[in-house]
Amino acid sequence: MRPCVARPDGSLEVLGGLRPAGQSGSVIQSLDAAEMVPLPDGAALMHLPGRTALTLDSRGRPFAAEGFLPVAAVLPVGYVRTLLPAAREETGRQRLPLFGYAAVAERRGRLMVAAAASDDFAWWRPSLRAPRGDLESALAAARQALPGNRLVDHLAVCALQNRCYTAQNTLLRQYEGALPASPACNADCLGCISLQSDGEAPAPQPRMRFAPTAEELAGLASYHLAGEGAAIVSFGQGCEGEPLTRDDALVNATAEIRRRHPAATIHINTNGSKPRMLERLIEAGCDSVRISAISFTDSVFRAYYRPAGYGLDDVIACGRVMAASGGQVCLNLLTFPGLTDAPKEIERTAAACRDMRVQQVQWRSLNVDPGWLIAVLERGGHDLGRGIGVRAAMEELRRRLPGVEHGNFTRPVTKPVARPAQA
Repeated sequence: MRPCVARPDGSLEVLGGLRPAGQSGSVIQSLDAAEMVPLPDGAALMHLPGRTALTLDSRGRPFAAEGFLPVAAVLPVGYVRTLLPAAREETGRQRLPLFGYAAVAERRGRLMVAAAASDDFAWWRPSLRAPRGDLESALAAARQALPGNRLVDHLAVCALQNRCYTAQNTLLRQYEGALPASPACNADCLGCISLQSDGEAPAPQPRMRFAPTAEELAGLASYHLAGEGAAIVSFGQGCEGEPLTRDDALVNATAEIRRRHPAATIHINTNGSKPRMLERLIEAGCDSVRISAISFTDSVFRAYYRPAGYGLDDVIACGRVMAASGGQVCLNLLTFPGLTDAPKEIERTAAACRDMRVQQVQWRSLNVDPGWLIAVLERGGHDLGRGIGVRAAMEELRRRLPGVEHGNFTRPVTKPVARPAQA
């Protein structure tokens, strides 16, 4: 294993005589070949400006590769990062764009990345993505079928420019379809990918600028679910705020979707802020929820989400509400090496999963500038030391949560088969 670094022009360089390093929280550590995987298809390599690459010398001590930048990989869906790129930040550096940066090294002429496979659900394999021509034809068909529905033009940007798989699925009428619903949010997340309130980091995609009507939401859902292979629609996409803030519009849309499509899965991705609103959605026909969380430690939760008018008790209550209804409860665990894999965090995550009766833990790399998040949490008194390792944390949660699935993607809810009454 050798360090892979970049020159300022972005060209890659492999350094001899040094050992590659990764980072867990603020701790620099060796990259172990057993913890690495070959760079997957669909991964993107990036160099990190305003930072100096850190390696290890022959004694295992951190060594700055002066004049070289860190190299990171942004992983495709179905993989989770296990270590951050080892970096020393320079004075006046700019905040990095919001991606899930993973450590990279070279081994026997092949690039390796600190990652673990998290899900191989066929719906989301990059190799199965439709070519642009098919997407453009699908967009034209959607516009013809849904004249005046503003969601179609909104999802066109997501599907064609931002290459959002869920938006593409909606237009292609397959798998899971996106129903973005809210331009507003009751949190100000450090890693929000559609709106950065301080403007210090560019958001990867634009926040939707209108509030869809119940008719627009139900119309798009029906168009999607009429497609062969379509089984699920989901509120709460990366291009919007918090869907539970939409109140009556979401309830009315859900009721109409359920009336038209009794067997479909109606799912919501949420920050878990409004359990009473979720109860109303469940009564209208919503049968699946994915609740996002970075931590069940209150100080970390508040530092990251910067919530307005809600707390962890509400998040837990949302899981309980859906579980009590018999619906599907998923946890979207936003992972960050040195935080997610800390023993106390694992214990609290396991306890929250049991309390919410979580059926699936979805492991996702948190998209954020690592140095920025570390600085914010350390200012709040939270020490990000070396955890047990993300792979080990995954195994520990599997051990602590028997019967709970682990993956990356939401599955449709299996509906009971209606059987004729016996004579």
